[in-house]
Amino acid sequence: MSVVAHKMPDDPLSAFDAGTLPPALFTHRLHLAVGWSYLQRYGFPEGVVRFRERLRAYVAAVGAEAKYHETLTWAYMILMNEERVLRSVAGESFDTMIARRPDLLDHRNGAITTVYARDELDSDAARRVLVLPRRS
Repeated sequence: MSVVAHKMPDDPLSAFDAGTLPPALFTHRLHLAVGWSYLQRYGFPEGVVRFRERLRAYVAAVGAEAKYHETLTWAYMILMNEERVLRSVAGESFDTMIARRPDLLDHRNGAITTVYARDELDSDAARRVLVLPRRS
């Protein structure tokens, strides 16, 4: 069995947009960085809507539709937009923002888990539609 090593494209955002980014390279960090680029370029909510559309197209192109999660997509974009509007300088890089908010990189115990219970995120409903967190 051979393992194919993939090299990060020079422009991962363009590769994502074109649906040519190898799925093995589309880490959680890169996922957030691409979302940040959409927020920086288009603002909120247009950046989220455009990112969501491209993400849906990307997962379809790579045969990973089952991995798409509507609630997580919106929740991370909303949290990053708060950073962009409330704490960032105009044009701030993703790396600068994420250095301030490393909790966004922690999928299991980070920012999302302070808002959502695990059973909420694991539900089929949360995968299909933006579900607001229940009040604890």
